[in-house]
Amino acid sequence: MLKYILEVAQSIRLIDLIDIGVITIFIYLLLVWLKKARARFILIGMVILGSIYIFARVFGLYLTTIVFQAFFAIFLITIVVIFQEDLRHLFEHIAIWGISRKYIRKIPVREEIDTLSSAIANLSRKKIGALVVIRGKDPLGRHIEAGTDLDGLLSGVLLESIFDPNVPSHDGAVIVDGIRITKFSTHLPLSTNIQEIGRLGTRHAAALGLTEHTDALCIVVSEERGIISVAEAGKLKQFNDVTELQRVLEDFYRKRFPAKRRSSLVDFLAGHFLEKIIALVLAVSLWFTFGHRIEMIRRDFTIPIEYRNLSSDKIVGEPKQKQVSVTLSGTERIFNLLKPEELKLSLDMSGIKDGENKFFITKDLIKYPTGLSVVNIEPEEIKLKVYRMISLDIPIEVNTQGRPPSDVKINQIRTVPEKVQVLIPSIIPQDKIKITTEPIDLKSITETTTLTPKFIIPPEVRFQDDKYPEIKVIIEVEKKENK
Repeated sequence: MLKYILEVAQSIRLIDLIDIGVITIFIYLLLVWLKKARARFILIGMVILGSIYIFARVFGLYLTTIVFQAFFAIFLITIVVIFQEDLRHLFEHIAIWGISRKYIRKIPVREEIDTLSSAIANLSRKKIGALVVIRGKDPLGRHIEAGTDLDGLLSGVLLESIFDPNVPSHDGAVIVDGIRITKFSTHLPLSTNIQEIGRLGTRHAAALGLTEHTDALCIVVSEERGIISVAEAGKLKQFNDVTELQRVLEDFYRKRFPAKRRSSLVDFLAGHFLEKIIALVLAVSLWFTFGHRIEMIRRDFTIPIEYRNLSSDKIVGEPKQKQVSVTLSGTERIFNLLKPEELKLSLDMSGIKDGENKFFITKDLIKYPTGLSVVNIEPEEIKLKVYRMISLDIPIEVNTQGRPPSDVKINQIRTVPEKVQVLIPSIIPQDKIKITTEPIDLKSITETTTLTPKFIIPPEVRFQDDKYPEIKVIIEVEKKENK
């Protein structure tokens, strides 16, 4: 056992620790999100399915593993469809995380609490129905509808005038941001959590609905009995005493806008300790199941050779080496991430000379992932014959077949241009190079015609910039006189 632990400790690299850390953070965020999304049953189901899959992988249950892998994408799509709203909320939090960390309150919190509690107490005593939303850090714009912009100073008189039963605005919600009322007569999303709402009214359902999607605090005053209710984090509580409301407001502002900011590390370690431990244990377990392989294996690959920096006036003669066989060594997890097409062998041709050149194939010439090592290369040496290309003007020969009709006389067959400039290896005799057109059938020629046939060139011939010129063949004819 001790020997195995030492082997594991020696095989763990810094990149493995980073890998485990990243997965731990992902699992932790998933656990916290599932907890806030009230989807514990989904979490339990995912844990059960994940355990079955890990069991199947460890003990080699082939069919079970294949089925789980086949339906994994479908499972992810189902999760996204069911929890699209919660996922959107999660990504919103990620997007504003950096901004919210720097957000500092400049307004005295005590003033807000006293003003709000006094105003709510007056509304409760007068049994005036009200719905007050106190914004936290999350943006509310996507979750509220309608409403009128106000930007007025928060006061009991203003709240009573807004929620006066005789004015049209009394049915909507008031948005409070800091010490100011930013909007009134707004509509909030209604909750479908019957267990929390019970027999309460629409205001309570709206307050609960908004707190299910944001970190806002919603205060509801019942117009029938004047009872004060507070909705926060998808939970609804009722209070008979304003003192209890003040305590809730103090807790809300202390959590959302603490007077003294702690360090990021302290903030991270402060809450959800159990979820962090579970995430770390799961990440380590996953790493040992899928990522930890200390045994070394070898695999052979055929790697194509690419020639770099070859001057345009030179050519590598045929036959030439086009690929090499390479044996790589490493752990199975590294090979699982390897794409064979990423393996390359590059030869720098900038310093070659005319004639025969030798190249020793070393591992430095091969591009392969970190974590693998080159064990063997076949062949270890390749020879290439390099020739200098010379420019030459070659006349174009027109290849014809058949005879023209009996009443047609061909006066001239010419090409435009008459010659083309080509590049040929210096080793090839110039008189051996011919460029001809594909066969042109003269049987169909009854009048002067211009054609653009394809032409046949030797394999060692190149054109400037590798652009094929357009060659026209002009056949001039005339009708024979009848005798």
